[in-house]
Amino acid sequence: MDFENDALEITISGLLMASEWDNDDDIIDFELSADDDSYNVEQNALWHELVDLCDTQVEVTGMVTEEKDGTKRILVTDYEPLEDMDSDDDDIDYYDLYEGLSFENEGDELRC
Repeated sequence: MDFENDALEITISGLLMASEWDNDDDIIDFELSADDDSYNVEQNALWHELVDLCDTQVEVTGMVTEEKDGTKRILVTDYEPLEDMDSDDDDIDYYDLYEGLSFENEGDELRC
């Protein structure tokens, strides 16, 4: 299928996931899994960079085409890794968090 004539350019966010490995456990095929669908990632100049981002949330822009069997393919033209909101520990002040906790048995002796 020709990406230039039959493709639609979209920007979509999802998780890059490996879907096939060779005998040396190197990734040879992967997909972008989005909320609504999954897209097989086509090889191009960005492919190896994207392989390094497997198991990462990304936002990609690319040309999408759908085969007759319903398989969707994307030729990525640009991408950006998305930061995990839960892993941003720089904004947490643990001392303030600890001080804000109240302990029900504060002052009681610990007995074994």
